[in-house]
Amino acid sequence: MNVNSLINDAVIRIKGNEGKKKSTAEKLFQLKKQKLADFNSSELLEENFFYEILPAELNHKIAGTDSGFVGKRMHSIDIILVKTVSAIFSYKKNKLIKADYFPSPTDFPKPFISSNTLENDEFQSNQSFLRLKEEISNSIKVIKEFKPAYCFLDGSIIPQYAETGKNSPLYSEYSNLIKLFELLYQTAEENSCNLIATVEDSRGSRFRSILQKEILEKNKLIESEALNSFFDSSLLDYLLSKNERSFCFNYSSSIKEHPILNDFNEKWASKIKAFYLKPSLLDRPLRIEFLHNGKELTNYCNEIASVILSLSSLHKEYAYPSVLIEADLRARLKPNEIEILFNKIQDKLGRDNAFLALRRNSRPF
Repeated sequence: MNVNSLINDAVIRIKGNEGKKKSTAEKLFQLKKQKLADFNSSELLEENFFYEILPAELNHKIAGTDSGFVGKRMHSIDIILVKTVSAIFSYKKNKLIKADYFPSPTDFPKPFISSNTLENDEFQSNQSFLRLKEEISNSIKVIKEFKPAYCFLDGSIIPQYAETGKNSPLYSEYSNLIKLFELLYQTAEENSCNLIATVEDSRGSRFRSILQKEILEKNKLIESEALNSFFDSSLLDYLLSKNERSFCFNYSSSIKEHPILNDFNEKWASKIKAFYLKPSLLDRPLRIEFLHNGKELTNYCNEIASVILSLSSLHKEYAYPSVLIEADLRARLKPNEIEILFNKIQDKLGRDNAFLALRRNSRPF
């Protein structure tokens, strides 16, 4: 197969797959008319399948935290640079009246050196742990100092799965990270701060799984297996209209069986919930994860969705909270920034020191 044939075949397959998905999803539209109580399931936490949301008038202080990182492997050590920035926006009648940053975006990234004998996948996990540690620590400081009404995290509200068994060299780092997340939850609760995480490119399937097991097994609109090719975001891209959210659901059907939630105190694990929101017709739905603060669930979900809707209206093809966009722009790192540090270390050691660079990065040709 030549390149042109491959391209044409790929286009045909993608169009065919999307056509099948759309046809399948459209058969589920009539679910919008039904009540979730009709299905008598503990997995269904609200009354309706979907809720229309109106943008909120912003009169709050809203924080968002993100980080950038670059890493470099050397023969005897690994170096990681992490730059974390929280943007704190103050609004009055939907107008941004002040923007603060913590720490200053002009600060030099924080360097970390590791001499552990980590495999490549462990090195990647270590980078992720360090980045998360800095993000969560910074968010805790921001909540205490700036007292925002809402604090946004970029990505999930819990660390994502990594192979961190008790024999892993990263197990203690992972355990400490879990404790730090719990401290963030406690800090948010003590300071009446609404803790929200938005997942930019979610590949979750929890909503789809609930739909298959709790709805389609009882209401045979379609065979549940017909949804196996969908991620939540692709399915809800067809089902949600602009300014609509899905029903809310628990992060997991079983805390004890979840590989990450099982490591949390049940007090916190049971409060972690999620829904999907479509802020724009031309962009995919956002996965919203949050720490439920005890308010009536539907009202609280609508409140959160309403604020996110107002924050995500900058661009119709990229609907994402502006405070997180700003934090991301301020925290970005370029790969050459670690090369500068590498070169300075190499200069100190002397050019004849051969153990610093990896062989694959030292080829003369």
